[in-house]
Amino acid sequence: MLNPEQKKVLKLFHQAAKDIPAYQVFLKKHKIKSRKIKAWKDFQKIPLMDKKNYLRVYPYVDLFPKKKIPPIISMSSGSSGKPFYWPRGFDQEERGGKIHEIIFRNIFKIGSKRTLVIVCFSMGTWIAGTFTASCCRYIAQKSYNLSIATPGIEKEDALSILKDFAPNFETVILAGYPPFLMDIIDEANQRKINLKKLNLRLLFAGENFSEKWRDVIHEMASMPKTLDRSVSIYGTADADILGHETPLSVFLRKKANINRNFAEAFFGKISFIPTLVQYYPMEKFFESVNGKLIFTSAAGIPLIRYNIQDTGKLISYSEAMKLIREFGFEKEIKKRGLDKWKLPFLTLGGRKDVSVTFYALNIYPENIKSGLEDDFVSKYLSGKFIASTKSVNKGKNQKLIIKVELARNTEPTENIKELAEQIIFEHLLKLNIEYRKLYSSISKKALPQIELIPFGDPIFQVKKSKHGWVRR
Repeated sequence: MLNPEQKKVLKLFHQAAKDIPAYQVFLKKHKIKSRKIKAWKDFQKIPLMDKKNYLRVYPYVDLFPKKKIPPIISMSSGSSGKPFYWPRGFDQEERGGKIHEIIFRNIFKIGSKRTLVIVCFSMGTWIAGTFTASCCRYIAQKSYNLSIATPGIEKEDALSILKDFAPNFETVILAGYPPFLMDIIDEANQRKINLKKLNLRLLFAGENFSEKWRDVIHEMASMPKTLDRSVSIYGTADADILGHETPLSVFLRKKANINRNFAEAFFGKISFIPTLVQYYPMEKFFESVNGKLIFTSAAGIPLIRYNIQDTGKLISYSEAMKLIREFGFEKEIKKRGLDKWKLPFLTLGGRKDVSVTFYALNIYPENIKSGLEDDFVSKYLSGKFIASTKSVNKGKNQKLIIKVELARNTEPTENIKELAEQIIFEHLLKLNIEYRKLYSSISKKALPQIELIPFGDPIFQVKKSKHGWVRR
């Protein structure tokens, strides 16, 4: 017996098999006859698609039903290779608008308050800025008292809006890439802009961050450290919004941060606490295959069992509640009204294509961030870095080089350099099992080499859509 989500997915599959030229050839190549795909077990035998075996193989126009390209085009960031052009239609923007409305209404609780959204995502061809602005326009057309400003990644424009225009509103939502928003908030404090009076909310996308980092940016923005003041969206150019944080997901992540047993029971054996979001299975249907997140969606390019190359796991609401009861959190969740978020969960782990390869092992940005957030060294550093490896001794050995940005008004010293090297080493040793084995094998050759870079150096400025934490 199929559930509603499975019925919708099978219907989408049969529509794609009927109307999309590229998918017809793809199925024929894999000897799949669409008329025989009736039961759920049949659907699970359909081969996965990705950029390499599907999107870049067939003529672009053949990827669409009846070869009709949707009207709005964005470009992927190209973090996994050559950029790809992702279209979307007005129905995708409407669905995105409805999800933003849920966030603004049910989490940020904007109600009828005069609300300003300052969109600080890159606006150009990247999806985050234009899509967020269009979703906010959808909300503004309804009964909400909402205005939108779009400075993009022009920091001076964003600061000018915060100083001169934002005080006209009762609530301000600052939307952007996490490190860029931290830059804006840090500079706003330097210029004595009264952020507390702005009643800020923060809307993030594009990157995982720790709960310690969330607490730091809340404090910098003069925001209470409650569960309803910042939300991170799991979004992609491939299919817009895949999921988002809720007060319940943030609560569970914070519990995992201080309770190692719960962290392992909920997330599994991990080297960092991954992003945790809840998602809408009638909008994006997820499967987990060999640790990879696979989804099916009626996106601008219809995607059937699409491998986005993200690692993670799926946790049903009932499975989550079982663990919540086991660890004694249920009473607190009900008392705080968090049990209304009855949606499945998705964890988002690290991607190999955004990790640095050191002696054939993967070191993820989160492993290094954890060290830079350590209280012993964080006051000297901004938190930004660029990790890379360098071959030495004619390629026989490697060095792990981490360029680290100093905090504002901080001069480089040998003591800071040595402290950063020691703290990052300790966190790598603690969090990354592969690194621990490497160190036991090659000893001092595995130690990170830190280069201190002055605050504000151009190599740390966000120029397009994201900061590159690693260089290959």
